[in-house]
Amino acid sequence: MKYDEFYKLCEKVYEPITNFEKSCLPLCAAENEQSEFTKIPLKSFIQDKYIMGGIEEYQEHNNFIGSNNLFELYNLLNRLSSELFKSMYADGRTLTGVNTISLLLMSLFKNNDKILISDEECGGHSSMPKLCKRLGIKTCSMPYDYNNYDFDYEKLNTLLLDDSIKGILICQSDMIFQPKLEKIKMDKNKILIYDATQVLGLIASKKIRNYLEFFDSSYQFIMAGSTHKTLPGPTNGLILTNSSDIINKIDLKINPDYLRNVQLHQIMSLIFTLEEFSIFGKEYCEHMVKVANMLGKLLEEKGFNIVKKDKIYTETHQIFILMDSKIVDKFIMRCQVYKITLNARKKQIYNGSGIRIGTQLIARYGWNYDELKIISEVLYKVYLECIDENTNYSNYIISEVKNLSKRKMIKYTFEENIIDLTNKLFKL
Repeated sequence: MKYDEFYKLCEKVYEPITNFEKSCLPLCAAENEQSEFTKIPLKSFIQDKYIMGGIEEYQEHNNFIGSNNLFELYNLLNRLSSELFKSMYADGRTLTGVNTISLLLMSLFKNNDKILISDEECGGHSSMPKLCKRLGIKTCSMPYDYNNYDFDYEKLNTLLLDDSIKGILICQSDMIFQPKLEKIKMDKNKILIYDATQVLGLIASKKIRNYLEFFDSSYQFIMAGSTHKTLPGPTNGLILTNSSDIINKIDLKINPDYLRNVQLHQIMSLIFTLEEFSIFGKEYCEHMVKVANMLGKLLEEKGFNIVKKDKIYTETHQIFILMDSKIVDKFIMRCQVYKITLNARKKQIYNGSGIRIGTQLIARYGWNYDELKIISEVLYKVYLECIDENTNYSNYIISEVKNLSKRKMIKYTFEENIIDLTNKLFKL
């Protein structure tokens, strides 16, 4: 292909993506935006390098010449994770959230083992039952209390008396209140995997409870997840534990058995994210949850049915709007037209159907009451169009979304002088 043709094809593909990104109203709970500081390593030659083995100690046998220098990245990740998460072991070799859980299941369980999982109806990740089935792991749904938006721990603890159950996998995609894991009567011979993808940043900032500080090293407890939601890092995985038993089981299984080419530029970007977060994360997450509750209140005042418990709309970045299924379909179609990113949900946790909103990205822009008031009005007018086909607020909605898009500027990160200084590190 000639370069001119290639360029035009790339432009045709990429231009609509960038135009949408610049002009959309980002309320999707699954996405965040990296700062210029944390993206610096993604341009580094380090992405071309290769290292084999675990992260506990460098394995020289069958490794690549010079890879001993790369091993120091693992040590740096461990140090920063220990400060933020109080973890003894931090593994960033996995590629995504689902890849992380896949490799943990492959390393810790065997064919015909039985585990309890959070199912899709209560907000659990839809991939988990399929993944377990493919690996030959039998699953049973964890009992859930839909009135309290948490697991039914009395029934759960009764199930755990069954010796055939080898562990628990909690993997919530929809979460406005963190599960109270301290209520689980955990047998130390069973494994508890908590996929905290949605709330890793909130845990690191101490906005919500860190269960690595509850389950001591005698428990086989793992906190893991993806690093690009409330923790605004690269699309990467992170495994955290204080259990020596778990470390011994996974360290040399993940690499070299199940994963070979570790993405070192991603790991270094995650390292930069943790450094940035250690300085700005607390303020960012405070604002994130504040914004979520402010927006929940504004939407409720407009007549939306917003889930809340004890007058609190959420402890996380997520807001649940309960809505009739037919209206949800119309609402999503209009949001697509107006470039408003959010998620339709057809699950029992939404009383059958609803909308999930996330505030992690608008909080990253530093948006506050003025912007939230506009957002609530925009969503209300979208809703009015759904219930009355003769109503048309398109001029207002398009104008306000366009005005809001002009206010997108990343906050809670380093100034330009620090970015310029850091860039000098990466000149080969």
